[in-house]
Amino acid sequence: MMLPRMPVLAATAALAVASAQTTRPWQAPGPDDSRGPCPMLNTLANHGYLPHNGRNITAGQCADAVSQGLNVDRFYGTVPASFFALGFGKSTFDLEDLNKPGVIQHIASLTRNDVTPTDQSLTADPTRIAALLNDSSTDYLTVASLAASRDRVEKLSAPQRLSPQGQQTAYFEAGMLLMMMKEGEVPSALTFPDPRTWRAPKERVRVWLTEERLPEELGWKRNARTVSAMDWPPVTAAIEAERMGLSARRRS
Repeated sequence: MMLPRMPVLAATAALAVASAQTTRPWQAPGPDDSRGPCPMLNTLANHGYLPHNGRNITAGQCADAVSQGLNVDRFYGTVPASFFALGFGKSTFDLEDLNKPGVIQHIASLTRNDVTPTDQSLTADPTRIAALLNDSSTDYLTVASLAASRDRVEKLSAPQRLSPQGQQTAYFEAGMLLMMMKEGEVPSALTFPDPRTWRAPKERVRVWLTEERLPEELGWKRNARTVSAMDWPPVTAAIEAERMGLSARRRS
């Protein structure tokens, strides 16, 4: 009579283990470890979801990292990593390889200075991070504050302008920041969420960007539902629309 209950008990136990799962331990990069311009990829390496040395990364490893570390669809690891490797003419890449124009490195970054012949700007600039946080008058970053941040950093890079690819990458990154650091779960795009109501606590964002660490002690949690490719466009579009509104208001 007990046998039919076993699958239920097993499923309950599996859920309990999953809910108790914590982020892998963080370890700072060493002097010979490779790191690049993407704070999240660096973070995944620091937590051991990617090889800690940041070298010889495959598309499969990237897919596993975003899935296991963030519960983001494997698409967001496989496709970009395959594109990176193809661009470098090899089957793997090092994180520092990404600091080349036309990959993911671009001007007007929220966290890094523009690359120059004498400064590769691989590491985050504390002044830029402080300015990003100060763009919000509250304790949270929002669609409105991130639109103001994008507006500000693009002015800093003038007269240079973002390429169409750089523009797409820049707004994707701003959307990722809000999605990955926001309070609560990332809702499905099928529920028609309003990203303008989302809030990312400043201290959580500060710790992530300065230490490249997932700040569990500040309430950060891996999303319970897998974040899909459809969930990104609403927040990216909201930030871009808000930024366009800023420009329109200045012209009026």
